[in-house]
Amino acid sequence: MTDDELRRAADAAMLPIVTSLAPAGVTGAHWLPDRAGDPVVWIRVQTEAGRVAVESYSWVLPQVQAILSRLGLPPDKVMALRLEVTSAEAEDHLFGD
Repeated sequence: MTDDELRRAADAAMLPIVTSLAPAGVTGAHWLPDRAGDPVVWIRVQTEAGRVAVESYSWVLPQVQAILSRLGLPPDKVMALRLEVTSAEAEDHLFGD
């Protein structure tokens, strides 16, 4: 899989990720490659309490991995995935101070 194909597959996964995690409070998602080229998916919730809750759900990472797999990411990239959770509340504090 070329870098361009990897980017397209990861980009295509963001909307299904947000849709499938919306009941848990997820409002947005984006991804960036790390230094090794493996995807790091960032999901966003509204509050810090929501972030703590989402981070505690053991099913979130496998859900994201399943979506990435279905959309064509190679297994080695899916297994190397890092998932980060942020909140709008924390971002407001960061940029407001």
